[in-house]
This record gives sequence, structure tokens and C-alpha cells, in this order.
Amino acid sequence: MLKFLSISAVLVVLDHATKYWAIVALKGKHYWPANGDLFRLDYAENYNMIFSLSFIPMPLVNTMAIGAIGLLFYLLYQYKDQHVLPSVGLAFILGGAFGNIPERLIRGYVVDFISFDWPDWLYFTRWPTFNIADTAVNVGMILYLGYVFFIEGKEESPDPVVKAIETEESAAS
Repeated sequence: MLKFLSISAVLVVLDHATKYWAIVALKGKHYWPANGDLFRLDYAENYNMIFSLSFIPMPLVNTMAIGAIGLLFYLLYQYKDQHVLPSVGLAFILGGAFGNIPERLIRGYVVDFISFDWPDWLYFTRWPTFNIADTAVNVGMILYLGYVFFIEGKEESPDPVVKAIETEESAAS
């Protein structure tokens, strides 16, 4: 379990280092590069939850996030001796949570600085600005849910046809 927690720790350090850099290099300045249409680094303070949504009060969001950390530790413990994919996914989610939650509790906002263009549909013209912790949470969710939906349970129970053939072969021996 320690190796997975070390993944989380590396992500937290990387997230906080890049946020510090964004504060020093980008705050109060025009985005970089100046002609950044597709991709740009642009300092932003997010006082709400993901995608700047604000339909849940932040004290409740913070309480749920702290509870989620407990759940993540529990799940990581449960998967520690199983397939590596869900453990890595949970480690990424945990690293992302520890990247953003302390900021929300101490500063009252999260520093975001990565921005991509988005096709002009839905309600925004650019993808909401995000950070390394947000990326870690999303990558972790993809890894974890990919395991849960496509791999978990299938490893233990082989194809019924293969199982029937193996049963016949063992009965014939």
C-alpha cells in the first residue's frame, strides 16, 4: 500500500509546486503564450467546485471531500493485494484530493492554470481552467472505473465455454 501512497505523494508535490509556479509566474499577467488559442497557461482562482459549479455550498463540499478521503483510504486498503490498476487509480484520486482540499480549506479557493480551447457548443467557449490535481482525479477515475466495469470479476470467472471444456477434460482424466 505504501507504493500507492507514494504515487499520491508525488502527485501532491507536483500539484503544489506547479500551483506555486502559477502564482509567481502567471498571477496578474496575461496568459502564456499570448497567442494561445488551443492551449494556454492562465492563472485563475476557483472559489467553487469542479468546473466552477456552485449549486452545493462549499462547507458541504469540503465535508464531503474529507469523507471521500476516508473512503479512498479504505478502498485502497481493500484493493492493495489485488490488481494494480484500481490501486493506481485510487492513488491518483487521493493525490488529487490532497492537492485541492487543503487549498480550499486554507485559501478558500483552488489555483487553476491549464486551459484548452473547446468547440463553441455547450455553454462555454473554452474548457474550464484546471490544474494537476484535477487531472490526477480524472485519470484516477478513468483507471478505477475502467477496472470496475471492464476487468473486475472477469478475471476470476472465465468464459463459460472454456470452463465447460476444462470441466470435461478434468472429468475425462
